Amino acid sequence: MAEAITWAMLLARWTEFAKSAVALPTEGEGGRWRSSVPAVIALQATAMALGELDEVDDDERPLALDRASVTIEKHAQELAERWAGVPWPEELHELIEDARAALAAASRAGVEWCVEGEPMALGHPAELGASLIASGFAGDLYLGAPGATLSEGCPCAFVRALRGCVPDAEVLMAVAAFLVEHGDAAEPERRPGLRQAYRQLDFASGAVLRDLVVDGEDELRPGQPLLVPVVLAGELQSVSLPPRRSAPVDPPPLEFEAADAASGGSRATSGVRGRGGSGGTEGARRSG
Repeated sequence: MAEAITWAMLLARWTEFAKSAVALPTEGEGGRWRSSVPAVIALQATAMALGELDEVDDDERPLALDRASVTIEKHAQELAERWAGVPWPEELHELIEDARAALAAASRAGVEWCVEGEPMALGHPAELGASLIASGFAGDLYLGAPGATLSEGCPCAFVRALRGCVPDAEVLMAVAAFLVEHGDAAEPERRPGLRQAYRQLDFASGAVLRDLVVDGEDELRPGQPLLVPVVLAGELQSVSLPPRRSAPVDPPPLEFEAADAASGGSRATSGVRGRGGSGGTEGARRSG
């Protein structure tokens, strides 16, 4: 219901804007706003459509992303020309950034698992990575660093196919099987990109302070990344062996960045739950 209300409000907002633009003058700032209406509506529509891209067939996704990219840059350029030499209204900058962010999210979308219940420490993933590549997997796989103890709620695995497509059921089941060998994982979620967890230290004392979970893949944060790349674009990555320990180490407190805490992913309808989980194949394919 919340999505329908949000869509109705957005639609009404831009419909009223389009109607009111008819009465705007043809010169000056009013003229610039009037001539900006088609670009504004196109950018908003593109951003909304990208948010529902999982509804299209995977074969159509690359073309849809390419078309969306061309559309966004075309209308961004149109607005730049309309407002050349004068300060841009902040709303226009936000529209362009929102559309670009939606494109990035659709291109980087994947499936995430989090630890459920007792803390989890994964083993070395070389065999899993090699088997996925042998099966033709050409996407990305991130897993918890071998031997690093992750607490409940912390992301422990993230996998995506090329261009943000949902991975095949066999890939999801293989990752799920690897996870349940080491502990309990919650049902997988379809997410707009990798969430990274950083183990952060007090540099004065060397003590571990917390594990911080953040959205995004571009901006590095202080600390040790706890999810490591196992496969990138179908290429097996070098993963360090787990450290030798004489006794289990409890994980530090888990915290979520404020922006992330308010933006959870869509829960899959079926998936990994406990040691008998099956991997969340169809539920993960169409949740978005």
